[in-house]
Amino acid sequence: MKYPIGIQTFSRIRENGYVYIDKTALIHQLVSRGSIYFLSRPRRFGKSLTVNMLQHYYDILAKDKFDALFGDLYIGK
Repeated sequence: MKYPIGIQTFSRIRENGYVYIDKTALIHQLVSRGSIYFLSRPRRFGKSLTVNMLQHYYDILAKDKFDALFGDLYIGK
């Protein structure tokens, strides 16, 4: 198992086979509640990776990579 130490790019983690804890259920929660959110977490807690995951999910230019990135995750099913 490879751990993504210092890697904050969602696509790089998913495409290179690093360990990824599925946080895509957050996408459904964010959309269904429809409110303003403030990511208040300590350093090195995954804030940048979460925002980068959202960027890949909503980026229309990356739609051809959707199945590769999200296919086996919560939001892809």
